[in-house]
Amino acid sequence: MEILPKTLEEHRDYLCRIVRLKLFFAAKWHRNHPEESVRHILTERVDIFRKLEINPEGLNPIGYYFDTPGWLALETRLAECLKSVRGNPALFEEWGFDILKSQLDQRCVRDFRDRSALAPYQCGFLRHNLTADREKNMLGFHIANDCAPRSFFDDPEHIRACFRKLLDAAEAMEVKKIGTTSWLNSVPRWQALFPPEWKAHLSAPDKDVQWHYAFWGQFINARGCFNDKFGAILRETGEFPYYPCSSWCSIEAMRKHLA
Repeated sequence: MEILPKTLEEHRDYLCRIVRLKLFFAAKWHRNHPEESVRHILTERVDIFRKLEINPEGLNPIGYYFDTPGWLALETRLAECLKSVRGNPALFEEWGFDILKSQLDQRCVRDFRDRSALAPYQCGFLRHNLTADREKNMLGFHIANDCAPRSFFDDPEHIRACFRKLLDAAEAMEVKKIGTTSWLNSVPRWQALFPPEWKAHLSAPDKDVQWHYAFWGQFINARGCFNDKFGAILRETGEFPYYPCSSWCSIEAMRKHLA
């Protein structure tokens, strides 16, 4: 069956729905953690700024813009909004979204055309750190879907080729292990890509929610659209479907597993 790439309107729908979910989550988190400032939650727990027109860079900016007038004005309005709705998550989602909607609309086309997020990925759907962790004798890596609108899970040969490139890079840096932290580490289908020692080395799930894709990437499906099923779980339970774990395996064991 042919799977079509997402359209501009589908991307607009994704931006709106992921921001709405994050507003809903932010209100719930603040209710459960009243000691945390709204600023901390908006900048460290959720990723809203990067999806707004006031973000002058691409999908993953390297600059720090949380002290710029544009963001501070929006942050102040959102904090006032949360106070006025008395922390009600549904109301904060609606009223907060009204504050942000024009920024999302203005950003949408630029965001849709942006391919910068995959540019640093040296190994297909895998990106390794530019320097190895000598203390752990390990090269860390990150994951993204380079096969959209399909999932990289659909192509076992591509998976093997990407991991072999990663292992070559790790060996060139003269380390013995590869490792990552991701929500995918909680998914059996991902765990099956590795030798048994990967599952044996899994850390406990990290529930200290942060803004980045190790937590929030699960709400994006293979086509780059909003993951309805997972979004509904977070709304209904207040919990993420999966929490990130850390793990690692030796290069030697991974090569044997790939073979």
